[in-house]
Formats: sequence, C-alpha cells, structure tokens
Amino acid sequence: MPLTIKQATAADSQLLTDLGSRSFLEAYSDVKAGKDLMDYIPTAFVKSEIEATISNNKVIFLLAYFDDEAVGYVKLRWDRSHPNLNTNEKNMELERIYVLRNFWKHKMGAALMMEAIQLSKNKNFDYLWLGVWQQNNRAIDFYLKMGFEIFGTKKFYVGEEENDDYVMRLKL
Repeated sequence: MPLTIKQATAADSQLLTDLGSRSFLEAYSDVKAGKDLMDYIPTAFVKSEIEATISNNKVIFLLAYFDDEAVGYVKLRWDRSHPNLNTNEKNMELERIYVLRNFWKHKMGAALMMEAIQLSKNKNFDYLWLGVWQQNNRAIDFYLKMGFEIFGTKKFYVGEEENDDYVMRLKL
C-alpha cells in the first residue's frame, strides 16, 4: 500500500485547513444540522490558528498520504487535560483524527492511530485520550477495537448545537 505519514510543518497549514474542513463535512453532513455544521467549519479549521499551534511545540499534526495525495491527519496535543485524568500521569490528547471518506476503506485511520500511539509512547506519555460524539458509533467501535476505554463525558459544540461526547483513553 502506498501510504506515507509525515509530521506537518507550518507550511502545511492550508493543507490541514482544507483536509479538516472537507473530511469533517464528509463525516457529519448527513447527521448534523446544516447551519450549525456550516457555522462550525470556518471557526474550527483556521489556517492562522493551525499555523500558530504547530509553532507552540505542544501540538503535533501527522499527515497521511496515499499515492502522494494528502488524505487525512491526526492532531496530538499535550497542553490540556480532562478533569477525570490523573494529574500525576502524562496524558496526550488525540484531538482530531480525520480521513477523507474515499480513503476509509484503505485503513488510513488505523495507520494514523498506530502512528499516534507510537509517537505518544516514544514521548513517554502514560495515556492517549480523546473525545468522541456519543452518537458516532462507527468511531466509538474503532476506538474500542484500538484498545481505548470510556472514562468520562464532556460537552462539545458544533455551531450552537450542544453534543455529549464520551471521553476515552488508552493506557500506553
């Protein structure tokens, strides 16, 4: 399989903005209200903010390429936590994992997840954690298969719509 994963740089900010917007829309357009979804995308995927977070050295983006085409990414960060996590442990957050729909069948998400897990282990983190919409059964099943467990909940907003997320973690 012609898959490559590389760490993004600030020069990739527009690419990450475009990939995030497009993959989020593809994943949620059939289940989310149009206005809330369309209000969320331009505020969540902002080139200047992505560029700034890459520069702060507390966030890493990993880009996935298939046949030299960028098809997804994962965003990892260690500058925030969840109240249910032990502050004596090192916790890496997997804030985003997005893959264009046409490439789901190529297991790009699994490849990105394995790379995220390995990177987190290499940086000596104790847990990898994430939030996932409670109605996103496909993603929840994927995370459970990868070894994550539910350990709490949190709120997440798409536009003005409040959503309930599970918070899941993986012991590294």
